[in-house]
Formats: sequence, structure tokens, C-alpha cells
Amino acid sequence: MLDNTTTASTTPLGQMLADFVERVPGVVASLLVTADGLVSEYAGPEEWDADTLAAGVSGIASLAAGMFPGASGRMLQTVVEHEDGALFVMRADGPTQMPGMVGALLAVRSTPEADPQVVGYEMGQWIDGMRAHLRDRVRSAPQPVL
Repeated sequence: MLDNTTTASTTPLGQMLADFVERVPGVVASLLVTADGLVSEYAGPEEWDADTLAAGVSGIASLAAGMFPGASGRMLQTVVEHEDGALFVMRADGPTQMPGMVGALLAVRSTPEADPQVVGYEMGQWIDGMRAHLRDRVRSAPQPVL
């Protein structure tokens, strides 16, 4: 049984993810993830571990991309169905990855009653409206102080 308590960051993107969860029927969590598996923003039940979800989302996107060896394109979206709902993962950083930038992924977890077409459509609309804000710079290791 899911707790109805939703936690989200107070940033504009975090609040927009929380709005997505509240507005789209059947959606219980939304997560903005860097392609390398780090949480950018999260809105969903407090008891869920956003870092673990982000790592899984990144892994799923990587596995999906690996199903097209030799293909020049990138993974655009994938859905994992489960008895308790579905996990939707969609690229959120535009048609090409900019040099020096890490890709972004939008993940949405839903109940079994959610309409996949509605969830997918709403995800696409959210991404189109937020695309300019969904790019993270490639991180580098801190340089040791001598």
C-alpha cells in the first residue's frame, strides 16, 4: 500500500515534478535522473529511496540502448510493466547530446490503473516544456590539493 505523502524538492523543477504526480491519474512518483544515474529531482513517496530508483532507471535506459547494437540513434523511451504498476523511462535532453553535457532521463512510476497512453503523452509534454532546463554538465573528479 502506497503512502499518499509526496516529497519533492523546493526547486522549480522539483515542484513541477510534484505537480505532474498530482495531476496525472495513476502516477505515484516522478524522477529526473542524469544518464549516469544521479538524482536531479524527485517527487513521490517519502519512503522510497530516490538514489536507488535513479540507479535503476539509468541501468534500464542503458540496457534498452544496448538492444540496438550498431544503431546510430539513442534510446528514446521504454516501459517496464509490473504487477504493481509500470515504470516509464523517457529521454529528456533533446534529439542530440551536447558536448560536455550528461543526458537526462524522466522516469515515472504508476499504478496498474494508469493509462499508459496518457502517462506517455503527459511525459512528452512535460519534457517539451522543460527541455531547456534539463541539461547537466559532465562532472569531473576534484583535483587534489598539493
